[in-house]
Amino acid sequence: MFERYTEKARRVIFFARHEASQYGTPEINSEHILLALLREDAGLMHRSLPNLQPEHIRREIEAWLPRRDPIPTSRDLPLSPDGKAVLKYADNESERLAHKHIGTEHLLLAILVEGKSLASQLLREAGADPAQLREQFARIPAESFATQRFIIPRTTDKPGQLMFQTHNFSIRSDYVRHCVNYCHTYDWHWSKKTWKPQDVVVNRKTGRFSLDVDAATDPSEFALLKAGWKKDHCLICHWDLFESGEPEHGIGYTNGREWLCTECYEKFVQGPGFSETIKVDLGS
Repeated sequence: MFERYTEKARRVIFFARHEASQYGTPEINSEHILLALLREDAGLMHRSLPNLQPEHIRREIEAWLPRRDPIPTSRDLPLSPDGKAVLKYADNESERLAHKHIGTEHLLLAILVEGKSLASQLLREAGADPAQLREQFARIPAESFATQRFIIPRTTDKPGQLMFQTHNFSIRSDYVRHCVNYCHTYDWHWSKKTWKPQDVVVNRKTGRFSLDVDAATDPSEFALLKAGWKKDHCLICHWDLFESGEPEHGIGYTNGREWLCTECYEKFVQGPGFSETIKVDLGS
């Protein structure tokens, strides 16, 4: 039944099974699927629900789900009734939007329309509205949701020789291969975006900082710096990205955390691919 699922959506089901096993829950339910969505497609969740607080969601679910001894990963876990409903509604939402694939956006909608679970309640409390999300997803070309696959470059350079050319400078191709393979391994979805400064939370004692502004719970311990994060760099070639009128520096592709410059994205990313097989016991 997962033939139409994008690889990212398949990974959500895989991680939902992992969440269930860690909680010692004998069935995969909608709360596990929501936790997996937060883990696998943070970019989608942030774009769709900017007011959603992932740590709050996890705390609420952890307080609701009883903790039991972990279940061995070798054991197949069935879907609970609401878990089955989520997969059914995901298929319905895909058909409703005239999409050929079933992706993380359809799983998000499915949890909402299921309506009876804690997961659905938490999403609604975060401001999620099915009609608004459908309208948002309908405006985006279907292929934009498909899993992106990276072209892993071959390493042909000799020791000490610089081979890969980008932005008029050279980088060792084995290093580039390592970075591209890193992106490929985690299979993030990258979206084109104009770079803007971000707020930063700084720990007053350690000097450590975070982009998670919700971490600034105690003003005596944390300081919030408005627009304090003024620059990022391409994960592959380290090209600087900052607020600029020049597209080369001011526009890139992001997964919600990391960035790629336009040149590296165009060189190394290709179309959708489906390579992962997920085994879930659907029960009767």
